[in-house]
Amino acid sequence: MVDFDSARKLSTPLRGSEDGVREKGKSTGKPKTARPLQERETGTVRRVLMLLSSLADHPGASAQNLAARVNLPRSSVHRLLTMLRASGFADVEPDSGFGPGSELFRIAGRIGARMPYRKLAEPYLQALSARFNETSILALLARAQLKMFYAAKGSPSDPMRYNIELGALEPLVWGATARVLLAYLREPEVAAAIKRRELSPARQFELSKTELLQSLARIRCDGYGITHGHRTLNTVGIAAPFFDGEGEVVGSFGFLIPEFRWAASPQDAVIRALVGAAAGMSRQLGGPMPDAAINKNATGQ
Repeated sequence: MVDFDSARKLSTPLRGSEDGVREKGKSTGKPKTARPLQERETGTVRRVLMLLSSLADHPGASAQNLAARVNLPRSSVHRLLTMLRASGFADVEPDSGFGPGSELFRIAGRIGARMPYRKLAEPYLQALSARFNETSILALLARAQLKMFYAAKGSPSDPMRYNIELGALEPLVWGATARVLLAYLREPEVAAAIKRRELSPARQFELSKTELLQSLARIRCDGYGITHGHRTLNTVGIAAPFFDGEGEVVGSFGFLIPEFRWAASPQDAVIRALVGAAAGMSRQLGGPMPDAAINKNATGQ
């Protein structure tokens, strides 16, 4: 015959011990309730995701460094790293630190190729146009063609707005939205764009190589660009670039503002807002800030 009262006593977790074993001299207090399986699994998944983020953001970090970043015991990080390495999501770097594994790179590559730039950019465009009541635009780089195109726009409530043709390939040497892209390409690409000798869309002016190179240098220094009447007469273009996870420039946010309104507008605030939006987009894409991208291309990587 089973003594159910004794069985219940033996199965009750006791205070002072994680596995329910009574410690000598300790009061049992209230029974310790085991966490549900789903809760434990959710906690493990969260730790794995935190560790994967740290591996991507800090390749070469030691297990101790990673443990500090994700606020976990080093033993737990070692256990998770062993699991991630076995499945190809983590690997040992040449300096004995840890970094992303081949499977993580494979997944990132597949996702990156289908990056929904327009979807990510839409909240920025809406916020920019709503704040300054001007036409905001998303320009994307078509690097293989050494061109750019407008992919999306934010329209203000003001009846005087610009009709932007989306999807048409445009030269990289004219306009702020294009020049902030060209500024972060490699020297041979810049030279190839100049060699095309494309005329300005608005006035059909010939390109000045000296003026362009000075403009690109200023963009790399300031992190944004401003042009006057390059693509549309009596219009100011202001733009700031954003970067992908490899530190490569992929697009820009910009404004098209009539000259007479630009003169009376809060110019510093407009520029800060554009640069801030571009920095936010870069963060979402896993990219660096402009200074890091400058160093990357300057070293020919």
